[in-house]
Amino acid sequence: MRLNRFEKILNNFHLNDNTQAQGTDRLYKIRPLITHLNEAFLKHGGMDENLSIDESMIPYYGRHYAKQYIRGKPIRFGFKNWALNSSDGYMLQFDVYMGKNAESVPQGYGVGGDKVVDLLTKANVPHHKGFKLFIDNYFTSVKLLRNLASMGICTSGTIRDGRIEKCPLRKIAAMKKEQRGSSDFRFTDDGKILVVRWKDNNVVTIGSNFDTIDIGTCKRYARGQGAIQIPQPKLLQRYNQGMGGVDKMDQMVAVYRSRIRQRKWWWPIFAYLLDASIVNAWILMRKVHPNDPNCGTLLIFRRYIANSYLERYGMPSSRGSSRTSINPDARYDGKNHMIEYSNTDKRCAYCGKKSNFVCTKCEKGLHPKECFKQYHTSNAHTA
Repeated sequence: MRLNRFEKILNNFHLNDNTQAQGTDRLYKIRPLITHLNEAFLKHGGMDENLSIDESMIPYYGRHYAKQYIRGKPIRFGFKNWALNSSDGYMLQFDVYMGKNAESVPQGYGVGGDKVVDLLTKANVPHHKGFKLFIDNYFTSVKLLRNLASMGICTSGTIRDGRIEKCPLRKIAAMKKEQRGSSDFRFTDDGKILVVRWKDNNVVTIGSNFDTIDIGTCKRYARGQGAIQIPQPKLLQRYNQGMGGVDKMDQMVAVYRSRIRQRKWWWPIFAYLLDASIVNAWILMRKVHPNDPNCGTLLIFRRYIANSYLERYGMPSSRGSSRTSINPDARYDGKNHMIEYSNTDKRCAYCGKKSNFVCTKCEKGLHPKECFKQYHTSNAHTA
């Protein structure tokens, strides 16, 4: 695609019909893309045993009522995206936050807790099948853990002190004075929810509706002593192992972020979803074709996608082409391959003999009968 055509398309690029907007959906301009991707992510991606829900930030520095500020995030300003991910980083479901929705019915778990139930419902996570969910203290409450236990979804999450429903744990101020590695275990009144408080550099509180009170060890560093082993509840070890799915996705998106500047407020969301789709595709390809050299790294895979689209739909340069090979995705797609006469001889890419005909898409010399057919339907050698 040439520069003038690209800029013209970019200026007129839309994802929905603005004349049909009714004003109730704040994401109307990109709703078809969001709906399509949520369906595609579920359809093509396998659901792992360990799932996590967390906030993901989409960078945006303009003026918009839905722009958020989250302290402690690598990206502090932008749109907030709720995401349900597998432990390998694959995004199963997402929902871009556009402020409080008057149409949504509160379920009594708070904004974060309601979103957990909503994402699990949209993702059709099977009940009583052993799936484990990990969430942070923005979402977790004892009430939510009870509800997820009744659904058969094993859940662990760090929890704020005001949400433990008067569970008789030792006070945080008292725990701070205790030795590093000390812990306190308590069950709620109904005996269904385990709440653990553990002293590390700071005091951490975590709740679970399925885990145990087993104690393990972890490595820490102490001044003058070097590496030491201190006691740590295995509940926290399993939480740390299962919680990072959304962070993995954010890390992979941030490495090769698409940067095309636009004045449209929804453009950063579109660019983020494009990058997230590529990361999801890369994760799936590594599972299905682990030995394929085109998915060795995320950068190689992005180049592979770009070359595939260029060869399928790109406009050849008027100065001619020096292409020596063609991507298999373009070679065997069966679209727009046409044979035409050439004034200069070229070697046939199938049989190796000279030919006065070329494929207009592949830019390869081919004989118009059998060689043209065989080259586009079999893994033929390239002369």
